[in-house]
Amino acid sequence: MRILYDINHPAHVHYARPLLAAFAEQGHRCRVTARDKDVTVALLQQAGIEHTVLSRPGRGRLGQLRELLVREARFLSVAARFRPDLIMGTTVHAGRVGALVGARSLVLNEDDLSVVPLFCRLAYPLATAVATPDCLAHERHGRRHLTYASYQKLLYLHPNRFAPDPRVRAAMGVPEGVGYGLVRLSALEAHHDAGVRGISARLVEDVERLAAARGLRLFVSGERCLPEGLRRLQLGLPPERMHDALALAEFFVGDSQSMTVEAAVLGTPAFQINDLFGRITVVRQLAGYGLCRGYRPGQETGLLADLGEQLAGADRRRPHDERRQRMLGDKIDPVPWMVETALRIGAGG
Repeated sequence: MRILYDINHPAHVHYARPLLAAFAEQGHRCRVTARDKDVTVALLQQAGIEHTVLSRPGRGRLGQLRELLVREARFLSVAARFRPDLIMGTTVHAGRVGALVGARSLVLNEDDLSVVPLFCRLAYPLATAVATPDCLAHERHGRRHLTYASYQKLLYLHPNRFAPDPRVRAAMGVPEGVGYGLVRLSALEAHHDAGVRGISARLVEDVERLAAARGLRLFVSGERCLPEGLRRLQLGLPPERMHDALALAEFFVGDSQSMTVEAAVLGTPAFQINDLFGRITVVRQLAGYGLCRGYRPGQETGLLADLGEQLAGADRRRPHDERRQRMLGDKIDPVPWMVETALRIGAGG
């Protein structure tokens, strides 16, 4: 089978990596296209995944629309030459381009329709199938809506595939016996982030003071440029080491949806603050397991109080490790399901 996989975000590289490996092991031919967003290309290069770059993110509404049109035209050109049986990915192009080149299509998504309405309006109508975690089954996108009892992040962070490398501590300059926390600052420039507020520099400073009082170091990873006074906290790891650092952290504070979910499924106490908290079903479900907590801008005092309580406990990671095991017991490893489903759809099943 010929499979065309489209990647539009750094997280999609992680989703794709185990799936592409499984397809290759079974003798299927894969072609990858990518959007040059943030560290996407660096991650693809590090993973040794050959790819064709279609575009870079446009700025502003007009720039985003122009980029979308350019990307789809280039994607259609690649598909016409490659002649895929199946087009897949978290991509708006799969259904339309698939219809034009005679390919079937599988769109992957774990965000609510109410949060990413534009993506769903562009991606779903012509898709052969849409696959989401079963916590989104209530959206009912018809017979083509396929659900699985897991999360997209477990495609690459399930313990069947991922174990943190403790050598990351040395790469971060953290001595043995010293703990650390991570803060993530998102760019908040995606179309669904319009008007969304996240972490302020003041909150980062308050988190640093709280961590230091417990003998912990703090590192900041950001898509935004850090203010001069916080640049000393910049995490200087290559992007492929981020999950090792996240898994071994004492806590995570961020305004990133993706990294909040990643921290939660890794068992790292996660504290999310942005205007979207409570609107993402996957995050709400993980909060129900006690793996993350959420706050809106203006509730920084509550976040700091809860973080202080978390850091005051002895053996503070153990409860989260136990909650993670309970969550994993309820969820499947999504890779076998996704591979089987993709091949069935590509074959016309």
